[in-house]
Formats: sequence, structure tokens, C-alpha cells
Amino acid sequence: MMTQAKSRAHAIAAALLVGGGVLYTFAPSEHSFYPRCIFHALTGWQCPGCGGTRALYHLLHFHLGEAMHYNALVTLLAPLALAYFIFWYATVLRSGQGPGLPLPRLAIMCLYLVVLLFGVARNIPFSFVS
Repeated sequence: MMTQAKSRAHAIAAALLVGGGVLYTFAPSEHSFYPRCIFHALTGWQCPGCGGTRALYHLLHFHLGEAMHYNALVTLLAPLALAYFIFWYATVLRSGQGPGLPLPRLAIMCLYLVVLLFGVARNIPFSFVS
């Protein structure tokens, strides 16, 4: 059981490294093999994840302003997700199992609310020029 958890952790880490390497090397705006957002294609609106791939590309290149332009939520949450993955990975390697850190229901509801509000806010046209 312990070996299976470590193997899974290594596989996830390898997939993240390969995926990050592909994203670092091939700009989403220049290559068409990246998936397109179905929600945006059907409605013309941006979902909370729209621009996330481009934001991660610019984040990997330390272009924070560009990353924030494409998707502020992904730009802010990606470093937190990476930090949690490193913590999870180290815990699995040390103890053979993941950390038991369940999120409280209120925290999960707040995260859903933030994503929903971000999705709505990014589709409101702001015009400060009269």
C-alpha cells in the first residue's frame, strides 16, 4: 500500500513536470493543440477558467502582469496549489500516505462562491470612459 501511494505521487509529479515543460516551451497563443473552452465557444462568455492556460504560461515565465490579465484567479491560486502539492508530495514520501487535511464545509462553500463571483465579474463590461 505504501509503495502504491509513493508510485502514484511520483507519477503525478512527473506528469506535472512534463505538462509544465510543454507549457513553458509552447505558448498557448501560438500553438493549437491546447484545448479550447467549450463554454466560451457556445456562449461567448468567459468561464472562471478561461485564459488559465495562457496565465500559467506567463506565470512560468514570471510575467505576472500578463498572467493577471489573462486570469487573475488562476494566477493567484496556482502558487498556492503548487505549495500544497509540494507539501502533499513530501508527506507521501515520508509517511507513505497523504496528509489528512480535510477542508471544512464553510471553506469549500467560500471557494465555490469566490469562483462563481469571479466568473460573473469577468463578464461584466466595465467602461470608465464616457
